[in-house]
Amino acid sequence: MRGAQMIMLADWHPDIIEFIVSKMQNPRILRYLLENTEDEAIQKAARDKLKFTPLTDRERVMYEAIVRYKNEPDYGGFTEEIIKDAEEKLRTGGTYTVHNPDFLTGANISVCLTKEFMEAVENDDEYALRFPDVETYSEEEMRIYNEKWHEVGDVREWEKMGYRVRVYRKIRARELWKLINICATYSAEPGIFFIDNANDMTNARAYGQKVVATNPCGEQPLAPYSVCNLAAINLANMVDKERKVVDYEKLKRTVEIGVRMQDNVIDATPYFLEENKKQALGERRIGLGVMGLADLLIYCEKEYGSEEGNQLVDELFQTIATTAYRASIELAKEKGSFPFLVGETEEETRQLREAFINTGYMKRMPEDIRQDILQYGIRNSHLLTVAPTGSTGTMVGVSTGLEPYFSFAYYRSGRLGKFIEVKADIVQEYLDKHPEADPNHLPHWFVTAMDLSPEAHADVQCIIQRWVDSSLSKTVNAPKGYTVEQVQKVYERLWRCGAKGGTVYVDGSRDAQVLTLKAEENTVEEQLELIPEETEEQAKKRTVVLVDTIQDVRSTDVTIGSEIGNICPICREGTIEEIGGCNTCTSCGAQLKCGL
Repeated sequence: MRGAQMIMLADWHPDIIEFIVSKMQNPRILRYLLENTEDEAIQKAARDKLKFTPLTDRERVMYEAIVRYKNEPDYGGFTEEIIKDAEEKLRTGGTYTVHNPDFLTGANISVCLTKEFMEAVENDDEYALRFPDVETYSEEEMRIYNEKWHEVGDVREWEKMGYRVRVYRKIRARELWKLINICATYSAEPGIFFIDNANDMTNARAYGQKVVATNPCGEQPLAPYSVCNLAAINLANMVDKERKVVDYEKLKRTVEIGVRMQDNVIDATPYFLEENKKQALGERRIGLGVMGLADLLIYCEKEYGSEEGNQLVDELFQTIATTAYRASIELAKEKGSFPFLVGETEEETRQLREAFINTGYMKRMPEDIRQDILQYGIRNSHLLTVAPTGSTGTMVGVSTGLEPYFSFAYYRSGRLGKFIEVKADIVQEYLDKHPEADPNHLPHWFVTAMDLSPEAHADVQCIIQRWVDSSLSKTVNAPKGYTVEQVQKVYERLWRCGAKGGTVYVDGSRDAQVLTLKAEENTVEEQLELIPEETEEQAKKRTVVLVDTIQDVRSTDVTIGSEIGNICPICREGTIEEIGGCNTCTSCGAQLKCGL
């Protein structure tokens, strides 16, 4: 048995720099940090992570011999890449790798970003790295620290409680922010979790709890020992295809059934830890989500990410949210409120309910829902989550989670070695109904992930987050050559619009050989090194070749799925590997499964 792990550290922690650099596996990026940052702590972290192995005399002679073929017509049988690699090794005098390459490979790491830090970035202020001053605490103060710190866990609250805090150093906030974004861009870690945004909007505040971390895919910000069962509505089935509109009555009925079903799952689940059982039964948290959002928009002939599409998405998720909360209120009338919302006296219960309807999230709810909770209570503390649904979405042949399709066409090789073009189910359905249509020029509402700007991806995430009381898993896809500076701006956009976290995946970033902070910093040649030329075949609708298949798409030797070694069901290009405990695509970065 294996389990996915998430390790998070707050931006104020004195060890935050070492933590950020800890999983960087690209020695080129570490060398860039060493040579281009002014902060000594960042330089030291990069230097400690780098490992340099000098060339032996035999290796030097070998590489010198290879380089001599540089000007030969056929490179002496060597490839241009091999010659460039030999030149690089001679120039540096050895090979750069990293120490402890397997460090934390079984876990995802993320940085918890506070409002104070993000405001310091905006204002170009210094930011204090601090921790309880345990080195000077008295015996009594240490007793209090040992008893309470794990419950508080936030140096800001600790200081407000009157306990001494030590500032270990100050760092320019933008320098730390740049470090986070360089590592996130070129190694996909650390993840970014806006912990104050999450706590401002969690209903857990009403019963004295707070979010401390998320699950590895980021869609569940949780209090200590919290658990959540997840389900997803197939939105592709919630459309009147003739009228090209959402069937809201069907959607509402499905949400109501889903809420009741998931509430029953809480009682039917065996809990291995007593703390988990107490928390699960106490807050009765569920996570009803979706799959097939892109299909719904296509059936309604709305572009994903457009103004018209975003308006429909807003209406859709408002309907899901309000229906789920009304269903949970009805369950409370039948079975009672979740226990953490029930006090020892009627007055205490009233105060708990009053606090609940005044959380950041609940203030956005319609007044009738807030007043009904005040009168009847509510069965579940949280009801909504959008998980990746990589396995289940692929299984039923729709887009996964809230993502657009990565591609509508891909290639499989047939038994005779000929490539067969395969259309996504929704495309084939459209072509069957419209035989006159040109499959290479589909209507404008057939939008892929790479058709959208990163800003459009981020805006869709923020619209949906408004109506989701937990969080959601969303990838902001960015094109090749997207700079660290541009990635920073996307994360800042997400923070300002109230997102609880985010993932920006730059196409090909894990293979990038040149670090680019600003587009103008690179010459044309350097940009070409960063952005390998696409062949004509690759450029055609970004089609993807899969091999070793037979004639029937659904019976094949190539397994498309979310297990390790499978072909990615989202982009049909990358393979699935375990990265940080999550089954993750090596091409598009989709996190498909957090393993148990």
